Amino acid sequence: MKHYKHVIVLLLCLLGWYRGAAQDVGQMLGAKPFAIGGTAGLGLGTYTSSGIDARERKFSYMLAGSPFISIYGVTFPFTVVVSDQQRGFRQPFNQYGISPQYKWVTVHAGWQSISWSPYTMGGYNFLGGGVELNPGKLRFGFLYGRFNKAIEETSTEPLSFQTPAYRRTGYSTRIGYGTELNHVDVTFLKAKDDITSLTNPPLASGLSPAENVVLGINSRFSILKHFTWDFDVAASIYTRDQKSDSLKNLELDKIAFIRSLITLNASTQLLKAAETGIGYSNNNYNLRLQYKRIDPDYKSMGAYYFETDVENYTMQGNIRLMNNLLNLSGSLGLQHDNLMNDKLVTSKRTISSLGVSYNKQKFGADVRYSNYGIRQDRGLNPVIDTFRVARTNYNVSTMLRYTMGPAEKQHSFILVANIQSLSDLNRFTSAQSLSNSKTANLNYNLSLSKQGLGLNAGINYTLADVYLMHTKFYGPSIGIDKQLLKSKLTLNSSFSYQQQKNNGINAGSLFNLTFNSGYRLSSRDAANLTLIYLKSNSKDATLPSFNEFRSQVNLTHSF
Repeated sequence: MKHYKHVIVLLLCLLGWYRGAAQDVGQMLGAKPFAIGGTAGLGLGTYTSSGIDARERKFSYMLAGSPFISIYGVTFPFTVVVSDQQRGFRQPFNQYGISPQYKWVTVHAGWQSISWSPYTMGGYNFLGGGVELNPGKLRFGFLYGRFNKAIEETSTEPLSFQTPAYRRTGYSTRIGYGTELNHVDVTFLKAKDDITSLTNPPLASGLSPAENVVLGINSRFSILKHFTWDFDVAASIYTRDQKSDSLKNLELDKIAFIRSLITLNASTQLLKAAETGIGYSNNNYNLRLQYKRIDPDYKSMGAYYFETDVENYTMQGNIRLMNNLLNLSGSLGLQHDNLMNDKLVTSKRTISSLGVSYNKQKFGADVRYSNYGIRQDRGLNPVIDTFRVARTNYNVSTMLRYTMGPAEKQHSFILVANIQSLSDLNRFTSAQSLSNSKTANLNYNLSLSKQGLGLNAGINYTLADVYLMHTKFYGPSIGIDKQLLKSKLTLNSSFSYQQQKNNGINAGSLFNLTFNSGYRLSSRDAANLTLIYLKSNSKDATLPSFNEFRSQVNLTHSF
């Protein structure tokens, strides 16, 4: 029986059914051989409306379940849905993988997403297997699998068009030395599309079979306890079309071992990406300087997306004062594109932020300011003033909190305010680009813990200005919640009213009333009732006035 148990665990590891964090094999052997559980629920709903076409069905139902099966700690989740709109039985994650771990050995099988370096193997989802060995300070890893499956181009019609793809396979390896705080890793990736994997060549999409090799080095060092330095650099040789014409004068073609790794032709690019940062931290403050540069069109088949053609410098810091009651933080970043000087214009961005927060048990304040600016300078051609982009977008947000009274009878006041504005520095386009908004929200809460009672009231106010339109929203809100029958029964209700004015003219109002109740029938069973009433009183001739009423009853059971 003992050997049979080991065989089952080994089969689960090899099949790679469950995708999750690395699991220790010792823990799997100690887990229950078999377990089943989950939840099931029944929901019934009604809907009525007047003044508008119905936006939902008059009656709806849904029977839903989320069962799972666990075999030696490996969980298989499923979802079952039967409703008036859909019927289905599915596995919520149709990609399964497992990463059993024993001491310093980790084995990956099935669907995996492994991140060794953001510019080489950076979290791309693949189907395959691999191993990671970390004896002491040695850091070794290897993986192989299918990065894309072959998808034929089904049609050139927009409504039925399916994005085609060649079957893509690849491998990656990492070797390094050190710990998470101090290490140097070298990562290599090789991936290639199979030209023969598609029966018909894609026409509408213009897809070409590509090939890629990437070499990256990343490291992190802790220096003198307070300093850290890290860097990540990578070079990617990317051939966009394996069938493109060959060129004999490529510099890369002169290096024999590169010719043996990848097809070199007129579509081949050598692109680079790099980032580095140095930081200092102690008990009260920290500071970090960072630099990043990514060549235009940089790609790796082991990662999904990069912001390319960008170079930026960033400085950020944080300081804590008054026994950590006062916190000051800020950042400044400078960024520009057109690294190859081949664009018509160069975009330059400035990003800055400043934050101040003060927090005690009864009082707290938080103020945040951010500024995002962009301007265009000459590239290949001079910039015409009429079309020049020069804008600044700033945002100021404030939160004030005050609490008074003992825990059993507590009063709290919260004020949240926000100002956002777009300032167009181009006098030719500034009027049409107007965009400003101001919002304020004041809330009062009363909590009576012994009585299981809570009350809240608030008022909202919003001003929005865009080109040729000044809009105002304002109105109150009230809510109450109560617990009864030793907290088995929970009741809560809320009401809100909002008035709208456009350019000083009454545009209508919106009234919303909600009631919700929940009852705990047992430790595994619960019932919930929700009622929602919405009334829109529109003064705009283009928008109708209407009423809506929704009800929903839900029963749930855990097993």
